[in-house]
Formats: sequence, structure tokens, C-alpha cells
Amino acid sequence: MPGTVSTVTQQLFDQLAPQASSKEPTKQLGKEDFLKLLTLQLRSQNPLNPASNQEMAAQLAQFSALEQMQNISATLEQLLQSNASLALSIAQYSAPALIGRTATASVTDSSGARVSFDGSVPVQLGYELGSTAANATIEIRSSTGAIVRTITVPASQLQQGSHTIEWDGRDDRGNALPSGTYSYVVRATDADGKALAASPLISGRITGIRYTSQGLVVLLGSIEVPIANIVELS
Repeated sequence: MPGTVSTVTQQLFDQLAPQASSKEPTKQLGKEDFLKLLTLQLRSQNPLNPASNQEMAAQLAQFSALEQMQNISATLEQLLQSNASLALSIAQYSAPALIGRTATASVTDSSGARVSFDGSVPVQLGYELGSTAANATIEIRSSTGAIVRTITVPASQLQQGSHTIEWDGRDDRGNALPSGTYSYVVRATDADGKALAASPLISGRITGIRYTSQGLVVLLGSIEVPIANIVELS
């Protein structure tokens, strides 16, 4: 009989003990790993001096606390997703109220910000620096993408924040350029020549709202700008 009991117990432990797995090792201890460790501890304990009831209760309490923390983490993640969906719904509902207001927005497109030049009136070019720069330039390009003017930003306008600089409508040789649509990009570096975050800023009256697969965008004239890129409203 003792041999039969021992055999049955061994089979039970074999079923509960962790099996060989091809899973990649991780540095995180989940509740399944905790249960496997507890099972191994029970299996390898001295039958003449088994773990006390207090020790077992403490370990089971740890296991329960671990499971509760994982459940709380999952609940918080679901809450964050719900809040994001709620914020998006509120933005979509309130977005039409922005029509008619004047907005300033950053342009993150690599092609830069588009501006219209009428052939005579200088154009104000806005830009934003993520941190104070040692050097910065503004490259103005024609509709074909050719660089027609490079403006060196003066030292007084290299601080972190928003700035504007005037373009007189001329190219690098001082020749007057024809009216049309141009674009510009901002490049900034620190004292070591490392690139810094810099982006053009465009301003205009919001004339419409569009719902796209990439999210909600506002129309500043004919220019589409993600609503998240708006940095100022008036």
C-alpha cells in the first residue's frame, strides 16, 4: 500500500511540475511561474520536516497578491484605452466649433510647410525650436523642390520656443522670385553639430474639418494639419 500511495503521489507531482518548453527565457515572473516554483518546493521538501502552515499561508498570500496586481494592471490598461477613445470622441464632437478660429500649428511633414508668395509682399516664416540651438537655417524651396534661398537664423532667434523670420521673396543671388507656392524646412544643430528638433509653424484661419484614416485634421486654407499639431488658438 505505501508503495502504491508513493506512486500515485509521484504521478500527481509529475503532472503539476513544469514540463520542458521551447519558450524563450524571460526576466519576468508570472503567476504560472510562481505556481510552478511552489509545486517544485512541495515536491522537493523533506517529508520528515515539511513546510509549516505559516510558510505555506505566506506563499499563497504572495501568489494571491501577485494575481491581484496583474488584474489591476490589466484593468488600468483597459481604462487608459477607454480614456483615449473618450478623448477622441470629445475631440471629434467639438472639432466643428474650431471653424473660423485662427490657429498656429507645427508641420512635421518632411517636405516642409507651404507658403504663398504674391510676388511683392514679404512673407513671415514661423518656426519652433525644441531646444536652444547653436545654429539654424531655413531652406526655402520652389514648387519643383529646388532650394532657392537659405536664410541663416540670427543668434537672437535661436532660443527654445516659437519665432518668426521674414523672407523678402528673393533668392540667394538677390533676384526677385515670381509669385507662387513655396515650401520651407528648418534645420537646427547644437554646438557639437548634432541635429535638434525643429519644425515650421503655419498660421491661418480654420476653414474646415476632415476625418481621415490617420485621424482628425483641420484645414488651414488648403493645407491639412493634424489637430494634435495645433499649438495655439485665437
